[in-house]
Amino acid sequence: MTDLDSYSRQLAGFRASDEAREQLVSELIEKFKHLSEEHAILQNDYSSERDIRRNYQRAVDDQKQAVSDYERQLEASSFVLALIDGDGAIFQDALLQAAGGDGGSEAASRLHHAIRSHVASLHSNSGSWPVMVQVYLSLDKLAMKLAQVGLLRNPSELRSFAQRFCVNQPLFSIIDVGQGKERADHKIKEMLRTFSDNPTCRHIIFGGCHDAGYLLNLEQFKHNELKAAQITLLETTPAYRGFVDLPAHFKRARFDDVFRPQPLPESTPTTYAPNPNVFAPVAVAPPPPAQSPSLFRATTNPSPRPSVTTPSLNTPPSSVTGGSSESNGDSSWATVGKTGTAPNGNISIAPSTKKAKKKYAYYNKEEQRLDEPLPPRDNAAAKSLDERMMRTGKKMCNHWHLGGHCENGKFCQFQHEPKLSAAELNALRYKTRSLACKNRYCQNIDCYLGHQCALERDYGKCPYPDSCHLRSTHGMDKVKYVRYDKDDNPEYS
Repeated sequence: MTDLDSYSRQLAGFRASDEAREQLVSELIEKFKHLSEEHAILQNDYSSERDIRRNYQRAVDDQKQAVSDYERQLEASSFVLALIDGDGAIFQDALLQAAGGDGGSEAASRLHHAIRSHVASLHSNSGSWPVMVQVYLSLDKLAMKLAQVGLLRNPSELRSFAQRFCVNQPLFSIIDVGQGKERADHKIKEMLRTFSDNPTCRHIIFGGCHDAGYLLNLEQFKHNELKAAQITLLETTPAYRGFVDLPAHFKRARFDDVFRPQPLPESTPTTYAPNPNVFAPVAVAPPPPAQSPSLFRATTNPSPRPSVTTPSLNTPPSSVTGGSSESNGDSSWATVGKTGTAPNGNISIAPSTKKAKKKYAYYNKEEQRLDEPLPPRDNAAAKSLDERMMRTGKKMCNHWHLGGHCENGKFCQFQHEPKLSAAELNALRYKTRSLACKNRYCQNIDCYLGHQCALERDYGKCPYPDSCHLRSTHGMDKVKYVRYDKDDNPEYS
C-alpha cells in the first residue's frame, strides 16, 4: 500500500508537471504569435517610412533642381530698367546740338555705360544683365521749348536725336506721350508699380527727382529696405526736397555727362523792328511775373507774354507806343476796325489791358480732379432757365453754351439760341456740375462736368448718399495738392 500511495503521488506530480509544461508551451506560442504580428506591423511601418523617406528625398532633390533651374532662368532673364521723365531730365547741350542727330547715338552710349558702371558697383553679378531704358516725354512740346531757348536750330532735330538714340541700343526707347499734362507721369508710375514686384527686374533707375508728383509712389518703399535698395534715384537737375529727405536705403546717382545739371533757361521773347533796309531783333523785357497764391508753389516760372506794338515805317521811334493825352495809348481793334488806324495814325496790336482770370485744374495727392466752387447761383436766373426748357421741351446744349462749340450744329436736338445771360450760364453750370465726369483724373481744364460732390465738399456730408450722381467721389481726399494751368505748368501746395 505504501508503494501504491507513492506511485500515485508521483503520478500526480507528473501530471502537474505536464500541465505546467503545457501551459508554458502555450504561453510561449501565444507570445511568439504576438511578437510575429508586431514584427509584421513594424516591418510594414518600416517599409512605408523607407518609401516616404525615399520619396521625400526624391522630392527634395527635384525641388533643389527646380530652384537651381529657376535661379539660372532668373539670372538669364534678369535686367536693369531705367525709367526717365524726359520732360524734366534733359540731355546735355552738346548731345542735343550734335549735327545730324548723332548726339542721340552718343547719348545712348554714354547712358548705357553710366548705368552699367553704377549697377556693377551695387551687384557683383550684373555683368550679363541687359539694360532697358524708357524715356517718356512730349516730343513736340519739348522740341519747341528746346528751340525757343536756342538748344536746337529746328524742333525737328529732336526727332532725329530720338531715332538715333533708339537705334544705338536695342532696348533703349524714347516714347512720345503726346500733348497733355501728367501723361509721362502716369506711364512712369505704372511702370514703377509693375516692375518693382517683378523678380527679373533686378534694379530700377528712377529719373524723376525733379517732379514732386512722384513722391507718393515712392512712399510704399520707404520702410522696405530690400525694395528701396533696388531703386536708384537719378538726379539730373537739383532734386525736389522730398527726394532728398527719403531714407538712405534708396541708392542715388548723377550722370552729369549725359544730362543737364541745370533746368532749361527761360526763353526771352524778341520782336523785329520793321526797317526799309534791315530787320534787327529787338529784345523785349517781359514784365515781372505775377505772384502765385500762397497756397501753391510753382515748379516753373514761365515769363508772361509781353505786349508788342508794331510801329509804322514812317513813324519816329518815340511814337511807337502811340497815344496822346486823349487816347492814352489804348487803341483797340474796335477803333482800328472803324477807322483803319488808331487815333495817332498807328495800328496797335497790343492786347487789352484787362486780363482774364487765369484758369487752373486742381488735383489731390491721388491725382483725382477737384472742382472749384461756383459763384452763388441767382434764383431768378435758374427759374428763367427752367421755364425756358419747360416751354420749349428742350434742354440746353452744354457743348454750345459752356464749351463754345457743338459738332452737331443745326442738327443738335438741344437748344442753342438765344444765348444765355451770365447769370443763366452760371445756373447751367450748376446743373452740369451735378453730372459726373467719366474721368476721375480729367485733364480738360475747361471741363464743365462734376468731379466731386459739391455738397460733401462744402457741407461735409451729402444728404443723398445712394442717389447722388457723384456718390463715387464720397470720401475722396478733398485737399488740393497740385494745380495746372492751360500750358500744363504744375504748382504744388
